[in-house]
Amino acid sequence: MNAKSLRLRLSIAAAISLTIALVVAGAALVLLFERQVVRRIGIELDTYIRQLAANVSVNPDGSLQLNRPLADPRFDQPLSGLYWQIVDDTTRVKLRSRSLWDHVIDLADHPLEPGVVHHHDVTGPSGETLFTSERRIIYTVGDGTRRLRITAGLDRKEIVEARSEFAGDVALSLAILAVALLFASWGQIAIGLRPLEGLRRSVNAVRAGEQKTVAVDEPEEIMPLVAEVNSLLDAKAKAIESAKARAANLAHGLKTPLTVLATDAERLRQKGETEIADELQDLAFGMRRLINHELSKARLQSAPRITTEGIVIRDVIEGLIRTLSRSPKGSRVSWRNEVSTETIANISSEDATELFGVLLENAIKWAETEVRIAAQGETGLRIVIEDDGPGVSADKIAKLGQRGVRLDETTEGSGLGLSIAADIVEAYGGRMSFGTRAPHGFQVTVTLSGNTGESRNAPKH
Repeated sequence: MNAKSLRLRLSIAAAISLTIALVVAGAALVLLFERQVVRRIGIELDTYIRQLAANVSVNPDGSLQLNRPLADPRFDQPLSGLYWQIVDDTTRVKLRSRSLWDHVIDLADHPLEPGVVHHHDVTGPSGETLFTSERRIIYTVGDGTRRLRITAGLDRKEIVEARSEFAGDVALSLAILAVALLFASWGQIAIGLRPLEGLRRSVNAVRAGEQKTVAVDEPEEIMPLVAEVNSLLDAKAKAIESAKARAANLAHGLKTPLTVLATDAERLRQKGETEIADELQDLAFGMRRLINHELSKARLQSAPRITTEGIVIRDVIEGLIRTLSRSPKGSRVSWRNEVSTETIANISSEDATELFGVLLENAIKWAETEVRIAAQGETGLRIVIEDDGPGVSADKIAKLGQRGVRLDETTEGSGLGLSIAADIVEAYGGRMSFGTRAPHGFQVTVTLSGNTGESRNAPKH
């Protein structure tokens, strides 16, 4: 997937946002779980304090006594992590659980209202942190009162372990959820971008000349874009039609002067001025070809035409040979048309005439004695046009086909012929390459979509 892909960008954005959201959600869940655990432990410790308050008594000698031990066996296990302690504020007499062994919970000396439960952290007997619940209760003993400070505490390690286990379970669950959401997000992106694929196909159909406007009816969000594209296509079509009309008017305006020029050349030839007549005829012929080139360019710019009917290439080339043979240069060369009558190409007749006319005119310009045309290929139709002229060096072949490039400034021409031929071939999705004919000469190969070795009435693809 390309780095500039909208699908990739949306997928990365979705992955990042989902990751952030799930991490924040996981942290919030762990925090809420820890708070709930602390709350539940606080309630449990408060329950122990109420049990201790209900069962503690003060003996006549001032000592403290627990009439009934608490049920949790951890209070009897030394350093189990669960402890209780009762301290007489007046006599400092202490009563504590067996789990404390010979240790005493060191409580901070802070004001504590009677009956009010206070939760805080203190240091335990092994240096651990205890979460404690503390309450001060006033007892009536004889004619006086005793203030007892009752404390129950639990090692915070149990809270941390519970939080860690919960965090592990949450992380696994959220990871599975993340994968599911990423797949769902990918599917959502694919469905959301599907109309763009339809838009791409429609634009491609416009480019291929199969339709004139972009035909997409949904979704609503891309309809303004479709309207703008269709408006642009309409403006372009009008501009092209205007340009074609101007070119046609120009060609029509030059038709009469060219005819007069050709007539004058013929009159000069009849008077014996053959050299001047040939020059004038070449000039008229070149001007006519240049005009046809420009008309062909205007026609190509309107839209590429992908024909499904196909034409017989030999018929087109035979017609061109008959025309070119009447020119001074064409009459001096030998023509070898080896294209079969069953060779069919998917190209319009007008464009084929323009394409091969340019290539054959270029061939007779340089040929010494012969021009050869042949067709070959299995998966693609290749038309090869060769001449026995001086050829082109390897370092100059790459420049051929560029607009206005002429490798020999001493010969007549505008440098547009091969460039226009390349435009026509490209419009039909083909290729044009140049090479050297052995032992000397120039070779042009045109590859088009077509059929070889079939009858003229065979189905065309």
